[in-house]
Amino acid sequence: MDRILADLHVFVGMTEAINSNLDLRAVLQGVTDAGTKLSGAQFGAFFYTPTDSDGQMSRFHVLSGVDESVFAQVPPPRLSRIFEPARTGTGTIRVGDVLNDPRIESLPHGHLPVRSYLATSVMSRTGEIIGALMFGHDDPHAFDQRSEDVVRLVAAQASVAIENARLFAAEKSARKQAEEAVDRLALLQTITSRLANAFTSREALSAVVDTLSGPMGAHRIGVYLREDGVFRLVAGTGGGTGQPSGESSPMRLLRADWPSPAATAAATREPVILRSVEQMRGEYPELAMSLRGVEAGVCLPLTFGDNTLGVLVLAWPYPRAFPTREVEMLSAAAGQLASALERVRLYDAERAAQDRLADSAAQAIKVSQTLQRSLLPRSLPKVESVEVAVRYLPGTAGAEVGGDWYDLIAGPGGVGVLVVGDVQGHSIGAAAVMGQLRTALHAYLAEGHEPHVAVARVNRVMADLDAHVLVTCCLIALDPASGEAKIVRAGHPLPLLRRADGSVQAIAEEGGIPLGVLADEQWPTATVRLEAGDRLLLYTDGLVEHPGDDVTTGVVALMEATAAAGFGRADADADAILASLGTHRRDDVALMVCDYAGVPAGRRTATLTVEDVDAVSRARAFTRETLHKWRMAPLEETVTLLVSEMVTNALVHTDGFAELELRRDDSQVRILVTDAHSRVPRPREAALDATGGRGLMLVESLAEEWGVVPSGGGKTVWAAVTSA
Repeated sequence: MDRILADLHVFVGMTEAINSNLDLRAVLQGVTDAGTKLSGAQFGAFFYTPTDSDGQMSRFHVLSGVDESVFAQVPPPRLSRIFEPARTGTGTIRVGDVLNDPRIESLPHGHLPVRSYLATSVMSRTGEIIGALMFGHDDPHAFDQRSEDVVRLVAAQASVAIENARLFAAEKSARKQAEEAVDRLALLQTITSRLANAFTSREALSAVVDTLSGPMGAHRIGVYLREDGVFRLVAGTGGGTGQPSGESSPMRLLRADWPSPAATAAATREPVILRSVEQMRGEYPELAMSLRGVEAGVCLPLTFGDNTLGVLVLAWPYPRAFPTREVEMLSAAAGQLASALERVRLYDAERAAQDRLADSAAQAIKVSQTLQRSLLPRSLPKVESVEVAVRYLPGTAGAEVGGDWYDLIAGPGGVGVLVVGDVQGHSIGAAAVMGQLRTALHAYLAEGHEPHVAVARVNRVMADLDAHVLVTCCLIALDPASGEAKIVRAGHPLPLLRRADGSVQAIAEEGGIPLGVLADEQWPTATVRLEAGDRLLLYTDGLVEHPGDDVTTGVVALMEATAAAGFGRADADADAILASLGTHRRDDVALMVCDYAGVPAGRRTATLTVEDVDAVSRARAFTRETLHKWRMAPLEETVTLLVSEMVTNALVHTDGFAELELRRDDSQVRILVTDAHSRVPRPREAALDATGGRGLMLVESLAEEWGVVPSGGGKTVWAAVTSA
């Protein structure tokens, strides 16, 4: 009786421990340990027979009482015919002595010195055979009726604990699958929404490539379209840049008859999945040799009806599995992309047919648009610490073209001048006036004139042209070295400023009237200070004006779109802003997005005004003091000598004051001397007995490089010296 109570106490304790654990492997081990202890066996085993998600049976076992290494060289106890009831759930088997049991014909080679066996089945409440418990002992007749009864209790409790663990695992798996399904559906819905608003093949391609590039974790995504026997990369990302460009891929063209996953997917119209680099080498050895850093990928055909337009390719730098639901989602995205591309193609074909039916007026429009675009800059100069993205959208209403324009002019001293303007009217004449004004403004700014001076001079040019039109424009001269932005606005919409903290505001500084009203008008200059991470937006009124709406409504929408664009690259955010506001407008649209990265690292500046030759010594002292402050003392002798010669030349030959600027960029010191005389100095040979005339020859010999830049009504002479 005491033993029964003790066993019952042990059983209750083990039951609580087993039931409190929801890890299946731990439950199986706990059941086996409990049965071994309570039955008095030397070892126990649980032969677990689960069914996987595809309905396939598998088997594995857990051991108790002995280490698995004991069975490394011998077969584990097998469920032979005598143990059939335990395997099938029809009874419990007790073998007193396997050596003398007539039901056992022979023992397998390497059988352990076990004489007694006790086995019973573990069944679920629904009658499913979960597995079998088997216990052994070296002594014969080690198990009695009590052992058999307690083992049945353990088996009954095991079925409950295992079912709980399996239910928990199933619920956890279902939860995970549901979450993944929601994520996949959201991703697909995003693609569907963007494709619904895609009016060009570029927009359709970006809708899929941009949306998949982040969530899927693929480091390369590409869309290949089939044309003339090859698959051509038309859109994609590479190297984790996230930028839609095929240039980052090492394989922009794939021959259709060359063995590749793209060719296979297009031919079979089924996804091709490569889970590892070993599989890739086995199936596509030539491709594996051509690609580096790709160890898994999937190619999905872009099919529409009976046509295969190309393939969508995703690649990863590591081996990975491809769940069925994931492949189904990607296949759906590929199918939607194919439909969108076909829709765009049909739309383009219809539009082309309409163009062919148009009369000679349509041809005139085309010529006018070509003229207008040819007057815009083909490329923009690079300005340090400044990233600029520009967009120009012609209006969709009317039969004539407009005079919107944009420009970026690199001025002296690294200053970049942003320009956006709008010539009144829609005609070839408006476009021609735009081209003339843009050229004149570009020339004045490149010479170094201040923005308000350049605007005033262009206004006088308009009077000479007798154009009889009004022109609005906005100029912002940004000095990267200080972050100072000088703003001149002539009747133009207010520029926007998005600070690094995300706030967006219109720069409501004083402006002036449009050009072409008063020939001698002057325009004020407003100044704002930019910090690292700030963004400027310049635009023409076509972006914010809509028939029937107050222009304030359009400006508010633009501010909201600017805030929503976040802190991405200027180029991508320009597209996002236009997409948010709608790209199909009645009037032309010019947009400039300018991001300021802050004062360049290592940049220092110092300035001094020198008014007469007697102050040259003060310029030398100022130079030595500045170089010591910058810890550039090794350059003191050379830079001081250059400053002395350059300042002296400016004062002697111009009869006025000079502005001295010292600029440090890391290990280089640049000297800039600006005066009010426009004549460009030239080095010349001086006579042997001459007391002067050798200044520029000295500059040429001491400086690594030097030059002269026109600056408004004067000039700037500069020289650069770099420490060793």
